[in-house]
Amino acid sequence: MNSVLQALLHAPPLRNYFLGDRHNRYLCPRQTPMRRRSAEANDKAACLACDLDEIYSAAFSGERTPYSPAKFLYSWWQHASNLASYEQQDAHEFFISILDHIHENIKDDQHKSLAQGHGDCCIAHRVFSGILRSDVTCTHCGFTSTTFEPCMDISLDLDAGYNNSLGVANPKVHVRNGERSSGGTNTKVSTLMRCLERFTRAERLDAEQKFFCERCKERQESLKQMSIRRLPLVSCFHIKRFEHSSVKKMSRKVDHCLQFPFSLDMAPYLSSSILRSRFGNRIFPSEASDADSVSEFSSEFEIFAVIMHSGKLEAGHYVTYLRLNNHWYKCDDAWVTRVEEHTVRTSQAYMLFYVQKTLYYKACERATAV
Repeated sequence: MNSVLQALLHAPPLRNYFLGDRHNRYLCPRQTPMRRRSAEANDKAACLACDLDEIYSAAFSGERTPYSPAKFLYSWWQHASNLASYEQQDAHEFFISILDHIHENIKDDQHKSLAQGHGDCCIAHRVFSGILRSDVTCTHCGFTSTTFEPCMDISLDLDAGYNNSLGVANPKVHVRNGERSSGGTNTKVSTLMRCLERFTRAERLDAEQKFFCERCKERQESLKQMSIRRLPLVSCFHIKRFEHSSVKKMSRKVDHCLQFPFSLDMAPYLSSSILRSRFGNRIFPSEASDADSVSEFSSEFEIFAVIMHSGKLEAGHYVTYLRLNNHWYKCDDAWVTRVEEHTVRTSQAYMLFYVQKTLYYKACERATAV
């Protein structure tokens, strides 16, 4: 919980929302005349957004003593009863759960759709929601079926070769751009670049995954290619370090290093770039007029937080590295210490948080002391 909350506290758009009094816990309709409600109604009315607002106020109050988010934990347990225990839980699962319940608590407009291109119903979606595009092409006639789906984060495999050691089918990777390896002999080093390249690479679907071609009127072999139609303000990349094999009936943690850039250009992985490459740089009117087309500036991101996991599959510990004014700080529960870039780059990154470059530099201009 601590590691994820540190990342959320320092996500510039989310921080600006709460510090800008966009959700005031004293005026929230879910918190009014409590004495008229039964105890059961009060439990159901617990608002995670109000508790987050309290955490933001405490974290940026200038007080240097640690803050304990016990009230927030209790509220979250009411929303996520399946995770309500003192057992160790997964940071990524906690992150997704938090965003889901923020969405439930503070929808700004009940009439807005979450269909393609409309991820602005609440602050969680306005900050973290992007749109993925999936093209499935029939290899027999060339017909392409295109679908879109919103995503709050992108999950990546560290390296295709290591999954095979467990007998696991290689799942689709998500992301783009990173630092290439130096070409050394250390084969246990993955790069964000390779993960992203795999994400937008066309792959042949297995025989059992044949899709029904509307033109052929029967199931045919096909190629599937993913791309990013719309980028979020904050991109979260989840690194799959925990592998589970139903074939060998075993699980393990992947410990090898992931190289990742501090500055990330997502332009090569956008749908517009992928389509131009696929069709020989021809321009299609439908793509040129796409309301979700991204400028070259908004495709550039800067890293601001890294959550790392140490330990084994059964037990471990999470810490967060925060980048503030180009300095890195290690947040380990109640302890905050300054660290060098090398420490961050060589950590076992589990979740990476990038914000659009323009927002990152604006945040640096208005930086607040840790």
